[in-house]
Amino acid sequence: MTVVRLLGPPRAGAAEPVRGRKPWALLALVLCSSGPVPRCRAVGLLFPGAEDPGAALRWTLSRARRATGNALRLGGDPLRVEPAEGTVVDVLDVLAGRRPRYWPVAEATLPLLEGCEPDVPEFAAWLHGRRVDLSRAGQRLQEVYCSSTSSASPAGRNPARR
Repeated sequence: MTVVRLLGPPRAGAAEPVRGRKPWALLALVLCSSGPVPRCRAVGLLFPGAEDPGAALRWTLSRARRATGNALRLGGDPLRVEPAEGTVVDVLDVLAGRRPRYWPVAEATLPLLEGCEPDVPEFAAWLHGRRVDLSRAGQRLQEVYCSSTSSASPAGRNPARR
């Protein structure tokens, strides 16, 4: 079982550590989008000033595959991602409202790509919106799967007896 985590600091099982932030950003972009991502959109968000944006994207795709140890099949035009058999991806669980089995539900509201944001203003705007969406979805997931054992009132005190 390989677990790919993009909530909090990104990591993927025992895969080789990858330097750089853009491979993780590319994975987040493709995984958190509602459908396939046109390559021109990925280029516009991640490589707006690149001399050869196509080459930059190809290099980043290869680094993203290495980052996950090939637990995710990533490629195509438009870009698509498909988890390999036996791979769990935290953001996919949250977006689908699935109870996580291989990572703690308490971490469902961690920020997407925490501490690993690329310094690209175009991507920052997209990331902010996805973080808001994922936080809301994570809160719903926690409400469903985390039971409160406290009998205290919302103010933190036991209700007054009459």
